[in-house]
Amino acid sequence: MGPTDSGVAGGVSGRRVISLSEAKGRNSGWYPFAALRVTVLWLVALAAALGCAPAPVSSGPLRIETAPAGADTRLTLIPASHIKLNARVKPALELADGTILRFDSAELTADSAYFSAPPTAVLPGRHRQVRGTVRASVCENDAPVCRSLVLEL
Repeated sequence: MGPTDSGVAGGVSGRRVISLSEAKGRNSGWYPFAALRVTVLWLVALAAALGCAPAPVSSGPLRIETAPAGADTRLTLIPASHIKLNARVKPALELADGTILRFDSAELTADSAYFSAPPTAVLPGRHRQVRGTVRASVCENDAPVCRSLVLEL
């Protein structure tokens, strides 16, 4: 502990005198907690900001985008740039309750084999996120044969 004033020579009795090095030692334990609190606040703010951001875009062969359509939700099936969606076997989304939504588009290639615009489907009600199983027939741009694709959302 630091020296105390003895009250001699006009000093005030019972007062404690703290040296500068002792004062630094006392405060050094306090600053890390203050820094920790600031760090925690920043992490909470960052988590809140990221929680409000849209879901990350998938880099897989297909992704689904959602958009409001009146009281319902429009789902758009977007293929990767190297993938074509077979229009002869319409893509489908099977929901957890067994409901099946078929994706379709009026815009097809000249031979009507592929979608030239991403197909859409309407899901009743408003939904931010969709859960279910997507089944589609997809073709690589230069492949002569399509393959079945099943994706869990």
